[in-house]
Formats: sequence, structure tokens, C-alpha cells
Amino acid sequence: MTTSAVDSRVRDGSWEVVWPGTYADGGSVLTAEQLGHAAVLASRGEGQPVEFGRPDPATGQRRRGLVAVAAGRLAARVWQLPLIDDDDPATGAQDWLHSDVAVRLPLPDVHHAGRVLHRHQLSFGAGDLTQTSSGLWITTPLRTLIDCRLLLTHEALVCAMDGALHRGLVSAQRLGAAARRIERWRGAPAFRAAAAVADGRAESPGETLTRLVLAPVLPDLVPQVQLFDHAVRLVARFDLGDEELKLAVEFDGRRAHAGEPMVAKDRGRDLRTEPFGWTTERVRWFEVRRQQEAVRRRVLSRAERLRSARR
Repeated sequence: MTTSAVDSRVRDGSWEVVWPGTYADGGSVLTAEQLGHAAVLASRGEGQPVEFGRPDPATGQRRRGLVAVAAGRLAARVWQLPLIDDDDPATGAQDWLHSDVAVRLPLPDVHHAGRVLHRHQLSFGAGDLTQTSSGLWITTPLRTLIDCRLLLTHEALVCAMDGALHRGLVSAQRLGAAARRIERWRGAPAFRAAAAVADGRAESPGETLTRLVLAPVLPDLVPQVQLFDHAVRLVARFDLGDEELKLAVEFDGRRAHAGEPMVAKDRGRDLRTEPFGWTTERVRWFEVRRQQEAVRRRVLSRAERLRSARR
């Protein structure tokens, strides 16, 4: 197709530019994997693996390898790992504007329509790369988390690790082994610190953030504490709980607990657990993102009152 024919389709809206040189049907909402394909194609990754280097004297064959692969935040989105800074109205973070690819040869970053495609020259070992069923070359979940050590905040990296652990994409043992393997890499302390507190029992980023906020003052809060009645029937499962104090902390998500019906449901749940001696504190997204000290003081104060009542 000629350049003028492509430009004509872009002008009339039939096509839209994803990255310079890559196009999609106009008005379409691309999946993370489709965006990954576009980023790889825009980074000279078409037709890979490609031949490079001089022919082997014995066989006459040239080596074959990859030119570009989806990595970092882009790979995390393809693996559906939670990236809390992608779009956070509480902090104003808009990391969705940033995507990452790993390239064999140095290439400049690409800026388009307010978005940035970051191109990182990285080296990979055995087991660091895989290919999806659609043909996208991408870093594995574990390698994605390793690369994100330089791209995410501590809280965001822990949330991503918790998501990967909860879904079985990685194991705690593999995270620990990776921390040892990269101990001399730049940013290794950030990865090690996140892996040390990651917990696959968390079922949402909000639960992870709540645990991180409260851990310095209430280290005995445990994720996913279950409450059973005398007939061993499940009464409730708390996001975080201290079974000695019978203190529960519930994270109320931005959407799941909105509106009067959910408020009534939450209150009914609290009423069911109160006869068993449990007290529930509830926190919201804005609080764990912007009012951490206030949350610590409030929940710690409740814990101290419960502790005093038991003396």
C-alpha cells in the first residue's frame, strides 16, 4: 500500500495511528496484547526471529534472534497484573501513558499523542521470554516483575507481585530466587524489598495497599482471616484480621462498595460478625493512597482500645 493511501485512511478516520508506522481500525479499543503487537512492530520487530551476524563457517547459517519484545509495564498489562498507577484519580498518576519494549539494538523512545513508548536495551537469559498464542514475544511474568523494579514505586511493585502470586503466575520461592540472582543488578534492593513483603493471599490491590499502610503499626494483621460459627459454617472472611484482638480491617473498593445497597450489605455483614466479638474498621482507596497517617492513627487507636478492654 502506498504512503498516500495509508495517509488517506488516517485522515478519513478509517484507520488510527497506534505508534508511528503501526495502525488499527479507527475507533477500536485495543487490548493490551494488541497494543503489545503494535509496540513491537513499531520497534522493528516484524518477522522475528530474524537472522543477524555473520554466517557460521561450518554450517553457513546465520544466528536468529529477537529484535523487540513487550516488556515492563506493557508486559504487565498483557499478563493482567494490577498497575495501581496506571490511572489513579486519588494521586493523579497516569502511567497508562507509558509503555515499554525491550530492544536488541539501541533505539530512541517514541512520543505520540501524549504517550511514550520507552525502548530499553536489555539482555535476557533462559526462561525470560515466551510467546503468546497470538504470536507476541513478551517477557515472562517473573522477568516482567524484575524489570518493573526500575519502573514502579514500591507500593505498585508489591501490588503487581501480589497479583502474580495470587494467580499462580509466579511463586514465592521463584521471587526469592530471582532476588538472589539479580542482587548485583541496578535496582535490586527495590525488587528485594517488594518481594520480602509480597503476599499472594491478597485478592485486590486495595487489600495490598491497606496491609502495607498498617503493617508498621499493626504487624499482626493477617490477610484473608476466616470466621466460623459453632457449627463450622463460614460467617465472614476478612481482608485483614487480628484473631487475638478480634479486629478486622476491610478495604472498600472504588466500585464494589459504592451506593446504598452495598453500604447496607457491608453493615449487615458487620452486624453478623459483632456477636462473635469482632470489630471491623473500613478504609477506602483515597485513604490508603493519600491519607495513610490518618488511617494508621484511626485503626491503631481502635486496636489499643480493644487491647485495653481485654486486660
